[in-house]
Amino acid sequence: MRAFRPLPRSWALALALLALSSPAGAQDLLGQAEEAYMNVDFERTLELCGRAMASGSLSPERLARVYELMGIAHAANGDEDASREAYKKMLALRPDAQVDTNLAPRLRSPFMEARGYWATRSDRLSLEAVLVRAERGLRVTLSDPLGMVASLVVLTRGAGELRPYDEHRGPAQLTSLVEVAALPEADRIEYVIEALDAAGNRVAQLGTRDTPNSVGRDTPRGGERGVGGGEERPRRWWIAGVVAAIVVGAALGVGLYYGLRTEPVTLQSQVVFR
Repeated sequence: MRAFRPLPRSWALALALLALSSPAGAQDLLGQAEEAYMNVDFERTLELCGRAMASGSLSPERLARVYELMGIAHAANGDEDASREAYKKMLALRPDAQVDTNLAPRLRSPFMEARGYWATRSDRLSLEAVLVRAERGLRVTLSDPLGMVASLVVLTRGAGELRPYDEHRGPAQLTSLVEVAALPEADRIEYVIEALDAAGNRVAQLGTRDTPNSVGRDTPRGGERGVGGGEERPRRWWIAGVVAAIVVGAALGVGLYYGLRTEPVTLQSQVVFR
C-alpha cells in the first residue's frame, strides 16, 4: 500500500484560502454564529451573521436562519426595531417559521410584531415563471414586498440538451420577459431562476442548476407560484360559442316539436299530459 505524503506547505496554504473563499466558508461562519448564540455572546453572533451574509453564498434556508439569529441578538441588545426587521425577513423566507418558546417575552415580542405585519398583507415573497411561446420567452413575475431582491439570474436551455445554460442577469423587476434561444423549435425547455440579494445570497429560486424546472407543451396551463411555471396558450372562445349554439338550438327544436303536437304525450309512468 502506498503511503500518503503530506502536501507542500504552499499547496496547503492555497487549499486553506480556497476553503475560506468557498460557500463552505460561509456555512462555517454560520456554524460559528450558532456557537456564539449558544454561548450568549450576541455581539459576536451579529458579527458572524453579517460576515456570513456578506459572503453572498447562502441558500434561502440558511439565509432565513441568519435573520432569525439576528432577530434574537438584536432583541437581546435592546434594539427592537432591528430585531423586528430581521424577523420580518425571516418570515418572508419561511412564512411558517417559529421561534424558541423558551425565549424570554422581550426576545419574542419583536417576532410577534413581525408576524402581525405579515398577517395584514395579502402579498408574499414569490417567483412565478410562464412560458410565452408566441414571444419566444419566459415571463418571470416577482413579488417582493420588503425589497429583498436586488437581481435575477435566469438560466435556460432546451430540455435534454447537453450544453451550458444560456444565462441572463439583470436587476430585479416585478415582471420581465427573458428571451429563450431554444424557442420556437424546442417542445420543452429547462430553466432555473435565482432571486439574489445585494450580496448575492439566494432569496428565492425556482429549480436548481443540477435539477432544473421544465416547461413545455405537455405541462398544465398557467404558472405555478413559487414552484414552477406553465405555458400560455390562445383562448379559443369560438369553440365554446359553437357548442353553446348547438345546445340552445337543440333545446329550441325539442320545445317547438312538443309545442306543435296535437296528440297527448304518454310516458311509461302512465301519466298523460295534454
